[in-house]
Amino acid sequence: MTLLPRKFWPEIKTRLAYKNVLESGESLKIPPRVWAAYLTPPDPTIEKYIPRKFKPIWQLKIGMLKTFDSPALFLRTRNPLHTSCDVATLVLLEILFDLNEQKVLLTESKYRKWLEDANHFGLWKLRYMLEDAIFKAFNPENFSLFESVIKKQMFIDKHLVTAIRSILEDALARASITKFTIENRTKNIYGVYKKIALKRKSINDIYDIHGFRILVTTTEECYRAVDVLHQLWPRFPERFKDYISNPKENGYRSIHTVLSCLEKKPIEFQVRTYEMDSVAASGPANHADYKDKKCKVTLSELF
Repeated sequence: MTLLPRKFWPEIKTRLAYKNVLESGESLKIPPRVWAAYLTPPDPTIEKYIPRKFKPIWQLKIGMLKTFDSPALFLRTRNPLHTSCDVATLVLLEILFDLNEQKVLLTESKYRKWLEDANHFGLWKLRYMLEDAIFKAFNPENFSLFESVIKKQMFIDKHLVTAIRSILEDALARASITKFTIENRTKNIYGVYKKIALKRKSINDIYDIHGFRILVTTTEECYRAVDVLHQLWPRFPERFKDYISNPKENGYRSIHTVLSCLEKKPIEFQVRTYEMDSVAASGPANHADYKDKKCKVTLSELF
């Protein structure tokens, strides 16, 4: 940061603070060079202060700005796929930052076009965050209402979540699945709004308002973990989806199943490997590049 003129320091610190918010509890696996591009303020005069070896980061930023208000143009001009995924990731980070700072720069319809790109590249976590940010910016009253609905339901179900986690940990250990992680997952606010307000469902009909994600080491353990789940509680066969055997076009792989758990509460479980979760977090192209140590850039090196 000290390489840049002092006038840029406040914005960089603000961006860094929001980066920490985005990463908190979300396990975002975004390449360091993309974080570095996000942290660099979008001011043309900053280019001369960036070391030569980091010029591609700056070019990434400029490319994003040129297509910011035209998502359709973005898909036609960004090749190969890994470059497109980098820019898509950066665009979503920039939009989230602006909306958090209450800067609405595009129409709601154009923001939603970027959601289509997030879906296209498999950037699931960023997509859900952006959905909520757009909802909050353009429909703040309903956002507040449904945010309170979710918090209330989470509080009501707190004891169930704790009990289910305990039962599940014991069952997985007894099945000799030792290296596993159980994450609690809360449905995004806009997703609940769509189902309740637009599809005329009640809060009791939202089976995935919160759920669990089980991460294991191998594909074989994914199926063993699913067998454990199906032995613990009755399942809804129509809600079972195997995206490991039949991955989505954007590379997403996971097994989803909905069970009638304690007190007959319907809960969705997602089961996948740690590597599959990395793809789900940052997109298949970003993940492949993230694993390439030669492409890694630390933020301390840039600033």
